[in-house]
Amino acid sequence: MTATTPTGPRQPERQPVVVLGWKPTEVLEALGRYGAEVVCVCEPADAAAAEKSGVADRVVMTASLADAGEVVAALVRERVPLTEDSIVCSADEFPLVTASVAGEALGCRSWPVSRALALRDKFVQKLLIRAAGIPVADAHQVDRLADLAGVPFEPPYVVKPFDEAGVRRTVLVATTEQAEEIAARGGAEDQGPWLVESFVPGGELHVDGAVRAGRLELVSVSRYLNNVMAFRDGGLVGSTLLDPEEHPGLYAAVSDVTARSLNALGHPDGVFHLELFEQDELLVFGECAGRVGGGRVDTVVGLKFGVDLHDEWARAVLGLPSAAGSGLRDRRTFGWLHLPAVAGRVTAMPGPDEIRSRPGVEVVEMKAEVGGVMADVRKDSNSRAGRVVVSGDGAAEVEQRLRDLADWFRAAVRVEQA
Repeated sequence: MTATTPTGPRQPERQPVVVLGWKPTEVLEALGRYGAEVVCVCEPADAAAAEKSGVADRVVMTASLADAGEVVAALVRERVPLTEDSIVCSADEFPLVTASVAGEALGCRSWPVSRALALRDKFVQKLLIRAAGIPVADAHQVDRLADLAGVPFEPPYVVKPFDEAGVRRTVLVATTEQAEEIAARGGAEDQGPWLVESFVPGGELHVDGAVRAGRLELVSVSRYLNNVMAFRDGGLVGSTLLDPEEHPGLYAAVSDVTARSLNALGHPDGVFHLELFEQDELLVFGECAGRVGGGRVDTVVGLKFGVDLHDEWARAVLGLPSAAGSGLRDRRTFGWLHLPAVAGRVTAMPGPDEIRSRPGVEVVEMKAEVGGVMADVRKDSNSRAGRVVVSGDGAAEVEQRLRDLADWFRAAVRVEQA
């Protein structure tokens, strides 16, 4: 965090920390362990669950986390006692800018708006990365899909809304003819603005870790089982962590690009989830978030490196030293997977114990159940029957185990039309 300088020597007995959004709950728990007084601001749909979870000292409801005015008003109405020593932040990507604007308006400590914007807005992000001389996709903004004819580069390119989550509305435009078809749409759901990025070929990596004072404290490199966009064609959502000793050259190259990228984005302290594309000897920047990665990235990193990324996030917020260097590294490697299934009402499905009996399975988290309805996993990369974490002796064994598990599970699930 970037802090304003306190005017007096007295510090509050418990550090007030306002967190926008109640997930991931692990960061709220970590703040509490360090003695922070946690005030969770959330939207009406999440308020009851946040209160029931007990992870915050206080829950404040706001109409929208995307509206800084609403957040400030909610905190004032609830008479939350904030001072210049209080912190306003978010562990979720979407309210980052709101947290910075609200923190500044309330005279509290928060990220500067420029940092939050760089980590939230992918167009701004790519401008900064390109200015730093790091390979990155071309980017352009259109207000309406009808404006695709004005994109200054040829297909293939990717079109996505700025508030994207789960790759639900992202479209790969392969040809000029396809661009013309999309531009002819006139529905309300096709209004923008939209981000257009030139398509970047190559396998996709994700890099997770912690940074302090611009120095990388932890770097974990994983390779996606399939590039994220491939889930619409039946591709698997998951990744295999690559061992630093097994891939020393890749770790050196990734660490260099990661350090330069974080510096360009003005993110010297905290955690990060960064995506890169591999092209022979070249690494092309995809995007970067100042939060813990999704899926079961946190579990995999914890098992391999002995580092709790949620704890690292909380330590950075509170200005505490990083503990990333004290973890014990496991000789094995790990990977995670969204268990796939087809849409419909589930009539038969392997249970958690049966899944745990498969080779290398370490963690099982089920979301679907017999009698429940499965969403169409081809419409949202976050849709899943459940999640698993698998271990093995090297990345190749882990990847094979994940793919075998996905094939076995998909074949064992039975659904009927809902």
